[in-house]
Amino acid sequence: MAEASGTAQYIEVRNLTKAFDELVVLNDISFNIDRGELVSIVGPTGCGKTTFMNTLSKLIPATAGDIWINGEPADPRTHNIAYVFQEPTSLPWRKVRDNVAYGMEVKHVPQKEKNERLDRILDLVGLADCADLYPNQISASMEQRIAVARAFATDPDLLLMDEPYGQLDIKLRYYLEDELIRLWQKLKATVIFVTHNIEEAVYLAERILVLSNKPTTIKGDIRVDLPRPRDYLDPDFIRIRKEVTDMIRWW
Repeated sequence: MAEASGTAQYIEVRNLTKAFDELVVLNDISFNIDRGELVSIVGPTGCGKTTFMNTLSKLIPATAGDIWINGEPADPRTHNIAYVFQEPTSLPWRKVRDNVAYGMEVKHVPQKEKNERLDRILDLVGLADCADLYPNQISASMEQRIAVARAFATDPDLLLMDEPYGQLDIKLRYYLEDELIRLWQKLKATVIFVTHNIEEAVYLAERILVLSNKPTTIKGDIRVDLPRPRDYLDPDFIRIRKEVTDMIRWW
């Protein structure tokens, strides 16, 4: 196992490699993330973004390398790593309130604290009024908000989001992007957000990591130093979007 570098970064990914037999998908990837930073991951179709997230979350083992959280090897038994998937993951037999609470139940959060967090997060994401409904009684955007609220409610050390808005229409996606920013700023979570939408990455992130084709490495690390709320027509926004697009297109 690799040793931590001793730097002040909150998240450290060191020499992360994942191979399936002879196919090398992730090839010696290293990067740092500060506490409370929101980082987007983009790359060409088929470059292994979901494999990257599954390896970071420890859902699948790395072939080599590791991820460190606050100076210690990441371990789901001791660290709180939350994951929001592409598809809605609500449990249909549980009401909205109980779905949002599920992650806290798994983490054995004390009842009083669980109730306090639950009331706060339901209010923050606009689900308080439908807390006693079932997933089949709410809209697609509300169901995706359940997944986001459940993840934030666990107060994660690291929150991984794998194209959570990719299957929603544009209007809903814009709304939920703004909601994510508001939650992130309020709760100060550390977030890695994978997206195939370059505009979304520039709108959301403080930094964008650009992945190459397989065997996948990091080909660019771009800081997005733009004021919030961001303007899609801002010349600097357009410049950064073009820079990321050109990296994916030509590298």
